[in-house]
Amino acid sequence: HEHTFVWDGQELLPCACGAEMMAIESVLHPAADDAGRLAGDSYYTGCRLRQELEAVELWLFNAPEQVLQELEAAYPGVYLIHNDAPRPLTALDEPMDSFDWSAWKAEGVRVWVVGPTVDGYLNVGVEDDLETAQKKLDAAYGDNVIRVSQAGPISALSARPNVDGSQVHA
Repeated sequence: HEHTFVWDGQELLPCACGAEMMAIESVLHPAADDAGRLAGDSYYTGCRLRQELEAVELWLFNAPEQVLQELEAAYPGVYLIHNDAPRPLTALDEPMDSFDWSAWKAEGVRVWVVGPTVDGYLNVGVEDDLETAQKKLDAAYGDNVIRVSQAGPISALSARPNVDGSQVHA
């Protein structure tokens, strides 16, 4: 069954069946850590822990049956494999490393984050006008490479009370 964990405000409570998230993670982390090595750079795209399913969701780029069998043999029943990623993680190194932040700013695309997604795309987090940013980035990188998301600067806010008692953030 799918586990449901509840935060009670102080701690994460076990599922009604008794499963505890930390115990599940202790099994899943080694499988996630080994996934790239087992699949190899030519096929590995990314993964994420799915504690509620007691599984590691794994994205691969056209891995042959032998690789799939090796993954299953190493961690039986642990991987939920999507073997249809558009590219391996290594194919995102060049566009990520060569991303010209200042050039995109000059084009009116305010970028705050660039990094790979677990399913084989380059995530570009922009401040506003996601649709225009997606069109401009697609024109430069080709369709099906970039996924634009909403992002903005991260800042620590300190609150101080106004004269009327409401909060103002400095």
